[in-house]
Amino acid sequence: MTEFSPSAVKEWCDARLSENITHDLDTGEGSPMDFYSEFAAKGWIEFADIFKNPQNLPQLMQILKITSRYSGVLCNMIAVNAVGAILLSVFGSDLQKETAQKTMRGKQLLSFSLTEPEAGSDIQNLKTTGEKINSHWVLNGEKYLATGADMADFILVVARTAPEKPINKAISVFLVPRNTPGMTITPQKKMAANGFSSCEITLSSVTLPEEAVVGTKDSGWGAIAFVGGIERLMVAATCVGLSHHILKYLYEFTQKRIIQDRPLFDIQVINHQMADLAIQIKAADLMVENAISLLLQGKTPALEICGAKVFASETQQAASMAAMKIMGGRAYLNSFPAQRWLREGLLSLYAGGTNELQKNIIVRKLPTVLVSDAI
Repeated sequence: MTEFSPSAVKEWCDARLSENITHDLDTGEGSPMDFYSEFAAKGWIEFADIFKNPQNLPQLMQILKITSRYSGVLCNMIAVNAVGAILLSVFGSDLQKETAQKTMRGKQLLSFSLTEPEAGSDIQNLKTTGEKINSHWVLNGEKYLATGADMADFILVVARTAPEKPINKAISVFLVPRNTPGMTITPQKKMAANGFSSCEITLSSVTLPEEAVVGTKDSGWGAIAFVGGIERLMVAATCVGLSHHILKYLYEFTQKRIIQDRPLFDIQVINHQMADLAIQIKAADLMVENAISLLLQGKTPALEICGAKVFASETQQAASMAAMKIMGGRAYLNSFPAQRWLREGLLSLYAGGTNELQKNIIVRKLPTVLVSDAI
């Protein structure tokens, strides 16, 4: 595996992800495939192999912090494939683990499909079914917002396989080749990151062999819960990275922008706003680092992960809006990046589960936390 070097990742991003390229990836006029392949060839996505070496986890998060400063498209592509590879490497069969390794080396692409038109944060409404008929599985249903499904070699599809049981004992994860008959994938236009499409998927009598199940039948809840926590940390890390980049940009902008013969930065209401952002970004980063540390100790820090995701994503919203206000009319122009940061950053409110869902999880943990004085 490549030795981790944050400076090497940054140098590659500086050289390859110009503002024009980032613009084209955002609008969908450009494809991220060549950039992703180059990135993977450096060995950087292999840091998703967090069980081979637990220290890969903080390094993977650092990679996301860096790439989020340049392109939401590339950053999302790394995160989606890393999540899929982690799921397969932990819960998959030997053959599925090979797919995970190929994904980490950039030889194959994955997509993860849980959300449905009526089942997002409310997973209880999951309606896609997986029925065992003789020695095969048959999937039927509709999926929504499956990011990267139109590019993926395989799609991880979550389906209800035991409708009579509670949801935590009723769902399975299937590894489905993209070209499987009966599966229709339709990209959807988005307000940002159109180079990496979110897709609708229709499953009409999609027939799969027994070995398509990841793990065992009806055990998908545990896999989803595990990688869901990793995904939330990834979202938080990307928010920290982008927020830091926005603050740095604003500092440089306000040094150069002259108002009434003095730099904009010298106006106290402006520099105090940036000071508040610096405090929030540092706090968000420490929350991410704390959650990672607890994971590496073998703990299950649900409160810390959910809290980091909520706080970091809301900090990123504050940073984006600060850029829009401080930069004035320039921020509204496509020739400046602030409008793209605002659009790209909104995804963090939903990715990995809505912030409202995170708060629901935190509330359920409060009795235990308050008794133990853990806060």
